[in-house]
Amino acid sequence: TDHHAIIPTGIQIKLQYNQQQVYDIIVKRFIAVFYDDCAVANTTVIGKAAKVVFKTTGKEILAKGWRVVFENSNTKDKESGILPTFVKGEKGPHEPSFLEKETKPPNHFTEATLLRAMETAGKQVDDEELRDLMKENGIGRPSTRANIIETLFKRKYIKRNKKQVLPTVTGVQLIDTIQNDLLKSAELTGSWEKQLKDIEKGEFSAGAFIKNMKRMVDALVYEVRSETKRANISQATVLKNRKQINTKKKTAGLTTETCPKCKQAMLLKGKNAYGCSAFKSGCDFVLPFHFSDKKISEKQFIRLLQKGSTVNLKGFKTNEGIVEGLVRFDDNFKLKLEPKTTSAKAKTDSLACPKCRKGTVIKGKSAYGCSNYKSGCDFKVYFDVIRAKMNGNKPTIELVHQIINESA
Repeated sequence: TDHHAIIPTGIQIKLQYNQQQVYDIIVKRFIAVFYDDCAVANTTVIGKAAKVVFKTTGKEILAKGWRVVFENSNTKDKESGILPTFVKGEKGPHEPSFLEKETKPPNHFTEATLLRAMETAGKQVDDEELRDLMKENGIGRPSTRANIIETLFKRKYIKRNKKQVLPTVTGVQLIDTIQNDLLKSAELTGSWEKQLKDIEKGEFSAGAFIKNMKRMVDALVYEVRSETKRANISQATVLKNRKQINTKKKTAGLTTETCPKCKQAMLLKGKNAYGCSAFKSGCDFVLPFHFSDKKISEKQFIRLLQKGSTVNLKGFKTNEGIVEGLVRFDDNFKLKLEPKTTSAKAKTDSLACPKCRKGTVIKGKSAYGCSNYKSGCDFKVYFDVIRAKMNGNKPTIELVHQIINESA
């Protein structure tokens, strides 16, 4: 060959630990070449315990031969699959052991494992005769398997994800579209191999094989053409469908919703509001763009129609000032504001000044006043006045608001 063996030269020098390990491997391999062969017997042992039959397979070393060179008394590791010497009919005590594990789904294919799976595709065939025939063949030939995989990549049926080979949406759709299971199974290759083997033995004619092949193709073509649902499977089609779905999502809006009042007509968009398309028939449902001096987005209106309310929104102007809350429908499908429940301090802060109606009531050290005091509003209510007007009643937010409003 082009690469000659690496052999020791016999020169003795002091080596570093890692170098010594490599040197020992080379020397042992060189010495082992001159030893006898290792005699091994492939053994199947069938035992019985409490009338239950157990079976194990492995190899039994009859003569160690070159293996003695690699034996190490310090190591405790044992080579797997090595069986001790058994004598037919021998008996003795045994210690049962149980190993609990969980099955795992198979790993995704890599290109290397996919090639190997194509070689051993017969393992997935249930028919034992076909499985034996495919042991030597599999799917494709060594010279064509890589090209088959590359074609699948080019047609966008599979894709690379780092080392993994994964199916694309197009590939999955293709498999779902093919109704004939035989076309998707390795059994088809197995059946062809069986017939070719019979031709080789003289038990089947080549003419009959070709005739059967033509008949099968005709039947498959007829079956595909007879399907009521036609499918156009390609990467371009998949991308086009995705684009159409995205376009539908973008164009889908409030005008695709049904009127919640009459529950028959669709909604229309006007200059200042959305309304029912059946307005000529008497439906007066309206969704104004602005409610309490706040513009409501189309997204929030859709949520109102679908879930019964908007989310909490800020900026609604009321007699009590600018408040936060959510919008619902009343019994007549008119918009109503449901203010957000806040603490006493927050509610006091958001109370509109009862005098100027521009500022909000704020709390000072000894009194409530208007936040617009710098612009001239002199509204003020002292805490002592509020306590006196309570007349011993329990102080509540509503009562405080009432006293402040009456003090203007």
